[in-house]
Amino acid sequence: MLFWKKKKEPLTPKNEIKEPQEFNTFGLNDILYYIKREIGVDLFSKNSIIETKLRLFCEKREIYSFRKLFEHIQKDTLIRQALIDLVTVNETYFYREEEQLALAVDFALANSGMIKILCAPCASGEEVYSLAMMLHEKNRSAHSFSITGIDINSEAIEKAERGVFSERSLHKLDNKLKDKFFTFQDKSFVTKKEFFSSVSFKKINIFDYDFLALGQFDIIFSRNMLIYFDDEFRLKTIERFSKLLNHNGKLFLGHADIIPDNPFFTKYNNQRLSYYVKN
Repeated sequence: MLFWKKKKEPLTPKNEIKEPQEFNTFGLNDILYYIKREIGVDLFSKNSIIETKLRLFCEKREIYSFRKLFEHIQKDTLIRQALIDLVTVNETYFYREEEQLALAVDFALANSGMIKILCAPCASGEEVYSLAMMLHEKNRSAHSFSITGIDINSEAIEKAERGVFSERSLHKLDNKLKDKFFTFQDKSFVTKKEFFSSVSFKKINIFDYDFLALGQFDIIFSRNMLIYFDDEFRLKTIERFSKLLNHNGKLFLGHADIIPDNPFFTKYNNQRLSYYVKN
């Protein structure tokens, strides 16, 4: 009986460490132009900061050049959305700029019929829930208003839909409001769904067709988004807002948001607060 001697395979170390590849920064401008074209955000002024964030983003996915990342986002929707989520993180909290919210609620209360409000972008939903809470506190029933929150950031929309928030997000609320509208659970505050049947959230890019298909609104909130746009995209944005607003609809912007001269809105002041009315 013959036994053939088996050839020994070369041993491979179990915990072999790969040599890190050298990162090629060529193609960064292509990424920045893509972001500006798709979502309006101008990151060229933050070139050095965003380069570091994008490089970490790439290396985490074993992509070793911005040119390769640019190729990936043309065909991989998951990487494209992850990139959008990376550059559109926006932290907020309940009852932020409360006086401005209260002014919008006053406009809503003056309307005896159904009032429709849009928050664009809505981040993780605090603004949407805040408006609903304030309307409830003024005895406006849930079936008499609807509030839609949209954002391009998928993680933000998922968090808004869950309705689970930290103590930090609720730091401006007193215990009465916390007890009425939230359940304290596992060190977090969970929204009581019975109060928020009139709110909804959607992942939408304001420059896509889906945005114009949202319907008509009486009030639009868009705070601290236009500061990231140049004048071309600011004008494009408010034109799209005007298409969604009813006649004499109100537009509320952040204090740092500036819009160019335009035929769509007239600016009004209410003491220290300002808002825009559709022409």
